[in-house]
Amino acid sequence: MSGEPYRIPIVDEHGNIVGYGDRWITHTVHEVGGELILGQRHIGICIACQNGFGEILIQHRKHVIFDKIWSLSADTHPRKYDDNRVETLAEAATRCIQEDFGIAVTQWTEVLTLCYSARDPHNPKCCENELLHLLVGKYDGSVNPNEDNVYDYRWVEQQRISEEVLRDSRREPINRVYAPWIHVIFEELRKTGRTL
Repeated sequence: MSGEPYRIPIVDEHGNIVGYGDRWITHTVHEVGGELILGQRHIGICIACQNGFGEILIQHRKHVIFDKIWSLSADTHPRKYDDNRVETLAEAATRCIQEDFGIAVTQWTEVLTLCYSARDPHNPKCCENELLHLLVGKYDGSVNPNEDNVYDYRWVEQQRISEEVLRDSRREPINRVYAPWIHVIFEELRKTGRTL
């Protein structure tokens, strides 16, 4: 299914799906009347797999957009395929973690939803502009990283990630090692006192 043509959901300022857009156009910075517009607001998913020790699987991303930075276990979007099949958030997360790490997780808990936008400092024609859903799933077992999507991975306690991200936030965006959505996620978790 991953090789099939698909589009991703575009949302309005209230989070309502208003259509489906090309995955690259939605991630492209364009100029309108002298103002830079960071793509189109779309639904994104950040996936966190957590083991029985409370550690979270994180990955060093291999991607056209925000390449060579650390995220949580995987990142994706719900897909609408040419035959009009539309993935749920859970279906998209299950597909993505299978593609990136060869593991099967089917039960997901949505921990938070937030909006953010960010321009890729290493590829300034590209950006993210998402209504982001953070989904958490439990997994204990081996992983088989897909070398097309993942440079490296590790299992890390949430507190350590939070501390690393806080230190990372003091760097200029071009020097940061964590993805901008990870900064937003952990800022929200610190602010609310929630855990994954």
